[in-house]
Amino acid sequence: MKSANRHVLSWYSYAAAAEVFAACGMAIFLPITLEKMARDVGNVWPELRVPCTGVQAPDGAVCKARILGKWVDTASFSMYVKSIAVAVQALAIISIGPLADSPYWRKRLLITFALAGSASAIAFFLFPSDIRGWVPVIAACLTVVGNTGYGTSIVCANAFLPSLARGVARDDGRENAAETESLLPDPINDAILSTSAADLAAAEVSVPRLPISLATSRISSLGVAIGCFTSFAVLALLTIPVTVGQGSVKSLSLAIGISGTWWAVFTLPAWIGLPGRPTEDDVQNTTQTGRWLSIAWRRVGNMIRWREVKRLPNLYFLLFAWVFLADGFHTTTYTAILYASSSLRMSPSQIIIIGLAVQFFAVISSVLAPRFQKRIGYSNLRLLIVIVILAQILPLYACLGLLIPYGGLRSPAEMYVAAAWFGFLYGPFNSYSRAVYAELIPPGHESSFFSLFSLTDKSASFAGPFVVGLIADKTGNIRLGFLFLAAMLAVPIPLLLGVDVEDGIAEGRSWSGVDAVEHTESVEADV
Repeated sequence: MKSANRHVLSWYSYAAAAEVFAACGMAIFLPITLEKMARDVGNVWPELRVPCTGVQAPDGAVCKARILGKWVDTASFSMYVKSIAVAVQALAIISIGPLADSPYWRKRLLITFALAGSASAIAFFLFPSDIRGWVPVIAACLTVVGNTGYGTSIVCANAFLPSLARGVARDDGRENAAETESLLPDPINDAILSTSAADLAAAEVSVPRLPISLATSRISSLGVAIGCFTSFAVLALLTIPVTVGQGSVKSLSLAIGISGTWWAVFTLPAWIGLPGRPTEDDVQNTTQTGRWLSIAWRRVGNMIRWREVKRLPNLYFLLFAWVFLADGFHTTTYTAILYASSSLRMSPSQIIIIGLAVQFFAVISSVLAPRFQKRIGYSNLRLLIVIVILAQILPLYACLGLLIPYGGLRSPAEMYVAAAWFGFLYGPFNSYSRAVYAELIPPGHESSFFSLFSLTDKSASFAGPFVVGLIADKTGNIRLGFLFLAAMLAVPIPLLLGVDVEDGIAEGRSWSGVDAVEHTESVEADV
């Protein structure tokens, strides 16, 4: 097997490993497990004397748990943990930046964070059935480690994509070259074989070669498909232990532990197969951790300077809109899961069905969206704006429950429909937001600006869970959090309408000119 193909297969293995934990552990089981753990040690508010899990607890009662000396709404507890986890994740992503540029350190950082994250999930096997004392706090700490391990390792994994694509394109080019050579007349073959590589390059003799961009999209798309398929399959299988355990904390902890075990086992092929031979610089960098941390933070500071914003206004306008979009979409998912668990009292098995519906319809819409776009003739930006507008229907419908006594997400059936609707929008949202951003990136600087895009995605998503948690904590009604989410999704609409893609493309080309080269050198000199 060619080395490039072996590396790609190892990369696919990690997609299958990590996305299972993301879809099963992070998105479904950890939120409701934290809420249930807090509920098991909580009391009914405002008297705070009747246990939330006791037979005397009335239906619909607000439950608060004493965590680190303060009474916290049980749903808010899970939201606060999510907010802290995303913030820590963002700090870790920034800090590993320069080291992750090296394949040697990138591979080792990926494996280190993957094993740390999977170990934190596997530790849930050890939780007892009887939740008391510090158990919810310990579970919260493990959740932060797991989220950080996943987010940071995925950034490292994505950084392998350009080099993997170049390797595949090079190998395909060699195969095409061999086929072309065999079809040439013997005199021409002899002439080529007697010519040096330098002479061939000087004469611009070329052979058919798969474009790197095509190889990139092919590898990336298949990686997403593998991740979605394995996540869907494992999530369906985990329905069995959760259903048998009647949705107890022990059964949920078992599901989290299984997803962590899956993550660890399928990380091993990536450990073995991904490229990462050390160089002399890599060895020297082992003693310069402090220097690299300083470079990492200064690099981020350089990319968000006002002079950069003025040179690429449309790109940074879109990036500013992405702060609200990423936070709004991610928090909507987390809030809906907690709302279904804490307010509608849906069982974990029912919540798993919600997760399956979101992923199933996301895959379908991702396949259909390009065909629909081609038929109606919309640009990437215009279709993205339509998707964001349609996404407002879910939080607005939930808010309707504040005004009328029926509808407004009051039943499991409504939640299933809402999950299908959200999933149908979530797939195209992810693909088209990145497609629009890619159009605005200065040519030749894709890696740097996509790193900034990824950082914005990870670092922006801590505010939403914190605010929604605070709303639920102060009011005892997590439904009010949907008002905030509706606002979060409304703010970026005028920002998106202000983006001019044609002007943005011209700005990117200008930035990538000779003057931009000198500008980049000055920025690097500052670092």
